[in-house]
Amino acid sequence: MARMPRNPNKIDYSEGLPNGFERFAIIEDPRTGGNKRHHFGELLFIAISALVCGVQSFSGMIEFAHLYEDWLKKWIKLPNGIPVAQTLTNLFSILDNEKFSRCVVEHIQFIYPELAKQLIAVDGKSLRGSGFESSELDHCVSAWAADTGVTLALEFVQQKSNEIPAIPKLLEQLEIKGHVVSVDAMGTQTAIATKIKEKEADYLMALKRNQGSLHDEVIDQFHFAKTQIQREKSKRWDIHEHVEKSNGRVSTRRVAVTNDLDWMQSSIRKRWNGLSSLIAVELESYHIAKKKTTKQTRFYISSLDSSAEEFNKLIRQHWSIENGCHWVLDTLYREDHSQVRAKNAAKNFAILRRIALNLLKIDTSVKKSLPMKQMRAMANETYRERILSLAR
Repeated sequence: MARMPRNPNKIDYSEGLPNGFERFAIIEDPRTGGNKRHHFGELLFIAISALVCGVQSFSGMIEFAHLYEDWLKKWIKLPNGIPVAQTLTNLFSILDNEKFSRCVVEHIQFIYPELAKQLIAVDGKSLRGSGFESSELDHCVSAWAADTGVTLALEFVQQKSNEIPAIPKLLEQLEIKGHVVSVDAMGTQTAIATKIKEKEADYLMALKRNQGSLHDEVIDQFHFAKTQIQREKSKRWDIHEHVEKSNGRVSTRRVAVTNDLDWMQSSIRKRWNGLSSLIAVELESYHIAKKKTTKQTRFYISSLDSSAEEFNKLIRQHWSIENGCHWVLDTLYREDHSQVRAKNAAKNFAILRRIALNLLKIDTSVKKSLPMKQMRAMANETYRERILSLAR
């Protein structure tokens, strides 16, 4: 007996995105063969809608779809009903994560077309649930708009040490003219500084021993400067001090900046495109209960010609990616505890989380915490539609 084909009506299941999600059309349906029963775009829509409401797994997405099937049918067709969880797992295991990650750029430009000039922090985060004992963890390098609190773009690498080639690829996706791009010490490379300046932006780079001769010269210069400053004999340095008390500690941040770089060896200075400032940040922390003081000094280079107070603000903003993005992904979506192990699926799920987080952060119609926004999106379909930027 001849077997009936799975799709006798030759339905094209490669589309199905609702209005407002056109930017996701840059992805091609990776599925082949005649086993398709659910529109590609509809599966993406179900996943993002569920994540906005706080769902954290593929099985949870399907439960969400069953609970809100009537609402989903306002926006998508669902000709064969609700898919099973394995359908989502299979799709995101074969979806091209490089093309999917471009959707973060496309979508943020669509719903937030013009970002005010601000700091763009570049930093990486390991996907701790993405590997087995015999395999390495995936590592996600993100560009983060510090003032707006959204992820602008991301790249995946296998190890933290591979961040260096990923950063230029990340910057290539973005229009950064007029912005300031900050990177940690691993990304402090002459080629990356040149790339940033070529795109008409400025850089702020942490400096450690990976930049041998430059690092040594800066330490020597600031050691000399400290003596000058203490004797009040130098006008070459701008100084800013900030004191705050919290969590049983009194923290004092002293920032010293110089724009006078004539002392620096020309062979070193010319390698850094547009280098204008050297910055030293001394953090002194006094633990009240233990009556113990700790000190730490960090060094930075920048193409900006700014005051010590402004550099203090920018440096603190850089670390907002840790609290505003990485920490939120771990607490709100439990990213470090994710059980999505298949490599491609783990990367694509990480992209989905960042798209959902962007949508929640961009909405300002409700002044609530992110968990409260998720709860409201789950309970109120009008708010859910506003978060998802849906349009009839």
